[in-house]
Amino acid sequence: MTDEDFRRLESKVDKLTDAVTRLILIEERQSSQGERIGKLETSHASLATAQNKTERTLHMWINRGVGVWVAVGIAAAVIQFLAR
Repeated sequence: MTDEDFRRLESKVDKLTDAVTRLILIEERQSSQGERIGKLETSHASLATAQNKTERTLHMWINRGVGVWVAVGIAAAVIQFLAR
């Protein structure tokens, strides 16, 4: 094995070391991002549940309001009819 062959081999090993180092960094970043995404998904699910509960409550109060106004309208019509 010549000195030039040894340098080429050493150069390739250095490139391989750099590639493995970059791969490890990418894996760590992906792991970190996976944890962050998991937390965001959990947060999103709880916010979606709260939003659904709020929407149901809002629709319930709107329906009650409409029902009250219908009852008031019927009562007013009955009162006007009886007043004649």
